[in-house]
Amino acid sequence: MVNASSEWLDQMRRIGDPRVDALIAEHIATRGPESLDHLLRELFHSQRMPEADSLVRSYLTELPQTELVERDVVARGQHLFSLYGPEVLMILGSYSLPLAYAAGHGVQVVYRSRRLKEDPIRRLCDTAQMVVNVMQPGELEEGGVGWLATRKVRLIHALVRRRVQLDVDAPWRAEWGLPINQEDQAGTLLTFSIATLRGLRRMGARMTLAEADAYIKAWSAVGRLLGVDPSLLPSSEEEATLLAMQIGERQVRPTPEGRQLTAQLLGSVQTLFPVSGYATSLTHFFLQDTVFGKDVAAALDLPKANWTRWLVTVRAAQKRTFLGWLDWVPGARRRRSWVARQFAQRMILHKRPDADTPFEVPPTLRRCWGLQADR
Repeated sequence: MVNASSEWLDQMRRIGDPRVDALIAEHIATRGPESLDHLLRELFHSQRMPEADSLVRSYLTELPQTELVERDVVARGQHLFSLYGPEVLMILGSYSLPLAYAAGHGVQVVYRSRRLKEDPIRRLCDTAQMVVNVMQPGELEEGGVGWLATRKVRLIHALVRRRVQLDVDAPWRAEWGLPINQEDQAGTLLTFSIATLRGLRRMGARMTLAEADAYIKAWSAVGRLLGVDPSLLPSSEEEATLLAMQIGERQVRPTPEGRQLTAQLLGSVQTLFPVSGYATSLTHFFLQDTVFGKDVAAALDLPKANWTRWLVTVRAAQKRTFLGWLDWVPGARRRRSWVARQFAQRMILHKRPDADTPFEVPPTLRRCWGLQADR
């Protein structure tokens, strides 16, 4: 059962990842803070962990072992991603990340991480890769691609947490809590879990309560691997909804940083849609119904939607009607919208400045979703 009292959440804002944070502090004492920048660059620009680095070796040795529980339930949650992957990726860019930017205190660390601020499409692609990795059935087991991804992200979080605190050019304020603290990490996981479920339903996806609960538990399993306190990891859609409402009430507020990051994100996401203005209209569509509160769109100062708002609404209505008629037909749940499939396809084909593709989708999922590796 999630413990989400306001007093407890206040305490969680003062806690990061104690065991890993201690390793970082010890490393800085011997090698200096400038070593963090070098390691962060390596982690950001490589899919693998630089195990030759002494800090990485210490981290991998000291990292607590986390046993994956309720494997069958987690696998069922991951199966939901297999069904609706392109829609989930579209929700990620049009809903999940904007929600994160509406958290007035939590967004400060994103803004101050220069690489994340200056390259929003890279941020989207890297986050998409994380989602694809951890939501593949079986890959949260030790040695799996999702398990490896959480180990890397957990280290990045600790490095960024310390680096932001050391930045004399943009001093960190105590009122924001610890950078990437426990409450902010829990809130971010909720943008991937409960917000995704709400977004899928608004798009017309149909799922049972058991499937929704399994999806929540799959993301809570990810949270355990990332070092999030078990008291902040919901085990059902109901618990996730209540926690999101509480965190939203505490954290959603307008900030210049959140509005700037949102504007940059929308501009980048729009390049992945074939119709001008569709990205903004889709974000408006999702933010009309969010468990994080009613003022999210206003906090982000979203620009007005153009005529494509009607296109988004009509497509969602068509999808709901279509699935209502054909839900009994085998395979009908996989019949996704053309827009979602094209969005995912363009992400696969998007090129980074280093000429590498932004993320990889396993062949089994590409076939399931009707995507191509190149064309």
